[in-house]
Amino acid sequence: MDSGRHLAFPFRIASDGRAAAPPTIDEHVRGEIIQLLLTAPGERPFLPSFGAGLKRLVFERNDPISAALAKATVAQSLSRWLQSRIAVVALDVSADDSTLRVDLSYRLLATGEVRSISLQQQPGNRP
Repeated sequence: MDSGRHLAFPFRIASDGRAAAPPTIDEHVRGEIIQLLLTAPGERPFLPSFGAGLKRLVFERNDPISAALAKATVAQSLSRWLQSRIAVVALDVSADDSTLRVDLSYRLLATGEVRSISLQQQPGNRP
């Protein structure tokens, strides 16, 4: 499967004067997942429904109900926006004490490789 050419995130200029590209499809998809998870719905004017809004959870209660809501929102966002790039293998969202943790395992459809991402939010820390 042809992965095409993609822009690096964050955008930057490469040493040859052209727009930088991620070195692998794996890194590109990882960047897409992080962008999706941390973007708040409504943040992008031309894609108002894009995003899972995990950053807003910093100001919410940290309990099992919030974790379940976050899991549903993340699963729905991944399914809607990245279904052509990944297949979710496992998604776990937990609220322990003052830490919200999101663990995602996914299969890259372009290569079949399984990868994982973990994000956690604690008071005073940014995701």
